[in-house]
Amino acid sequence: MDSTDTSLQYVSVYNAGTGERETSYVVGVHGETMDELKALAAKNYPQGIAIEQDGAAWNEAVQNDLIYSAGQLVQRPAPTEDELRQQKLAAMDSEYSQKISDMETEMAKANAIGDTDYFNDLKAERETLVSEYTTKREEI
Repeated sequence: MDSTDTSLQYVSVYNAGTGERETSYVVGVHGETMDELKALAAKNYPQGIAIEQDGAAWNEAVQNDLIYSAGQLVQRPAPTEDELRQQKLAAMDSEYSQKISDMETEMAKANAIGDTDYFNDLKAERETLVSEYTTKREEI
């Protein structure tokens, strides 16, 4: 099925609050008529906004990550400085959480076999890693 085929008919459901596309239904796949798709959308997404689209409009909306706002599909607004900061912090938190967890696993292994020198080396590395994380987080 070619999504750019203008003969294809879709009902796309958008979140009323965020404008994000929740799902799309296709005539001939999810139901036989546009009315069936609208009923399916209303049943499964009662708070959503259902709009009819042909294949070209659906493809444009998906490819360009459009959101539904003020009765139309529009470009997603650029993230604010605070949103960008939060994204960077979340990515860094995830990265360092994994690194610290891996380090602690190695520390547990060293402790289990009684290798105190290796354990102490790992402990020092972990402290350095935590310090590095704290410094980088403050910079953001």
